[in-house]
Amino acid sequence: MMQAAKKAKKSKSFCWFVYRRVPAVAMAHQMVKEGKLGRIFHVRAAYLQDWGGPDTPLLWRFKGKQAGSGAHGDLNAHIIDMARFITGDEITEVTGAIKETFIKKREIIEATGKNSISAKAGGKSKKKRYGKSTVDDALLFLAKFKKGAVASFEASRLATGDKNANRIEIHGEKGAIKYNFERANELEWYDNTLPGREQGWSTINVTRGDDGHPYVGNWWPAAHIIGYEHTFVNMAADMLNVIANKKPVVPICDFQDAYETQRVLEAAVLAADNRCPVKLSEVK
Repeated sequence: MMQAAKKAKKSKSFCWFVYRRVPAVAMAHQMVKEGKLGRIFHVRAAYLQDWGGPDTPLLWRFKGKQAGSGAHGDLNAHIIDMARFITGDEITEVTGAIKETFIKKREIIEATGKNSISAKAGGKSKKKRYGKSTVDDALLFLAKFKKGAVASFEASRLATGDKNANRIEIHGEKGAIKYNFERANELEWYDNTLPGREQGWSTINVTRGDDGHPYVGNWWPAAHIIGYEHTFVNMAADMLNVIANKKPVVPICDFQDAYETQRVLEAAVLAADNRCPVKLSEVK
């Protein structure tokens, strides 16, 4: 797809990494670009969900031939893109990884309806059948960025109590940020340039379009929060801007950009399978 997009020189390509269009995430990107964090030391990212427990049946998401991977491809993809997007930096090496399939077998649920197997059996109770789960339930890895920052990434579908905790922390010389999608309209900020007596974490309600918060000026008045669905509209609007040869509010992900995230995903799998560091230069 990336190569085809390159050959079609007049065409535009887009990948739907919609979390870039969350105002707080877009603002974090802008703050890093403005130098407010200075030199970046640490990136910590996690995407945690808990819907994949033992009672979850054998959905297509647990079949490697259909899904490709489990929590890793589904969730780590988003936080890898988010880390690359906010920092403006690229991962050069995955230094270690671990992946685990905790639930080895899951129940096979028959289709329901008048033509289903259970209906033809007269609705009689049948013995439960199980199939093998062939994807990861969790994958964690460590990484290095080109400009020297170190990073950790974690994705899990078995993080009990976390429904959609898409989180990232970035610590720099001048300041730090924290973000959690479960509190989507807020960005935590630490200004290390203030006098010591004034330093402390502050919470920015990123809803003030008149004050320069990205995207929200097209929606409601200050503190009238937006939701997940609004980020899809933000994404579509920026796609139209690119098609019209206008600048998007913040950079948009095209096939080339998404390919770089895919390379990191692959490097993490190789590192977990072979229990060794993997340089991104070795992953095509």
